[in-house]
Amino acid sequence: MATTDEIEDHAPAPADYSTEKRLARTAGVTLAWWAHGGVRLALALVLMYYGAAKLVFGQFGFSDAGDALIAHGEMSPMGLLWRMVAFSPVFQFLSGLAEFGAGLALLWRRTVVLGALIGAASMSFVLVLNIGYDVMVKTPSAVYIAMSLLVLIPWMPRLWRAVLGRGEIGEAPRPRLVPWRPAERVGAVAGPVAAAVIAGLVLWGVTTMYPPRSVDESAPAGVWAVAEDTAQPAAQLSEDTRWSRLALGSISYGGAAQAQLRTADGTLRAGSWTRGEDGTIELTLKDLREEGQPVQEYLEDEGETLTLTVEQQADGTLHVTGEGQDLVLAPDPSGEVLHERGFSWGIRPDDPFNR
Repeated sequence: MATTDEIEDHAPAPADYSTEKRLARTAGVTLAWWAHGGVRLALALVLMYYGAAKLVFGQFGFSDAGDALIAHGEMSPMGLLWRMVAFSPVFQFLSGLAEFGAGLALLWRRTVVLGALIGAASMSFVLVLNIGYDVMVKTPSAVYIAMSLLVLIPWMPRLWRAVLGRGEIGEAPRPRLVPWRPAERVGAVAGPVAAAVIAGLVLWGVTTMYPPRSVDESAPAGVWAVAEDTAQPAAQLSEDTRWSRLALGSISYGGAAQAQLRTADGTLRAGSWTRGEDGTIELTLKDLREEGQPVQEYLEDEGETLTLTVEQQADGTLHVTGEGQDLVLAPDPSGEVLHERGFSWGIRPDDPFNR
């Protein structure tokens, strides 16, 4: 029979798991940083895309005289928001700068926290606007807030101590996508270069999405009221389809500017117009989109296209003929207040001008 000493001599030595634990922990931390990096990159691209769309004034465009005839009650909540933002290029540019800057900051390790904080604040404001004006992308904006908070998780203890002012603020965590020092040295140089390239590509790509923009404020651009009409009025006002007011925008996108037509019976039609040769214009109009009407169905409606001859007369009025129309249009100052009021630092004699 073997003695106790002999049994102990032949017993297998306890396994040393220190190396395996270290490797498993390194693998787990590396995978976590890769997941974190994926969320961070996705959020950065989203913020830079929406930011760039505002920086180039593509998402909301500009408020123009061609949109001057629609009444407050005829707008949808989303349309009201779009017009509000479009009216202020400064507001639109600064909001785009905040979003694009937040996305750009997310691409650099040293500015990740700043980018995530600005991103969370910007998307919170966007979520409030989407809820308040019934814009359809409420859920995506909430997801972007959650993504911003996920990006902040590794830095939460430091932020908590910084806000409360309690406890020592330790060294910030350092993302390590490749736990190998030579690779980190390469990444320290390649990372910022790749970030700059990504930002440039996003800005260039968004810019090319929108048609070229030009401005021509010469007649017939502006808001006009019918001063004379050779057509006879209908027996009932509700059946009178004669023109009453016409708004032609001065800002063209791909050669076409906004246009709106109000008829005597109160109907509003909207569309676009283009300048032709020999004093002609091409006016394309269709009825306003109805509530519940699918987007594709509305876009497939090509509307009615009218080719009109416009002659500017010595007194500043327009003589419009063609397509059964023989009109004299006079400038309508009441329709230009929104776009002609301008900006003033000082208080004007008629302030507060709130109408």
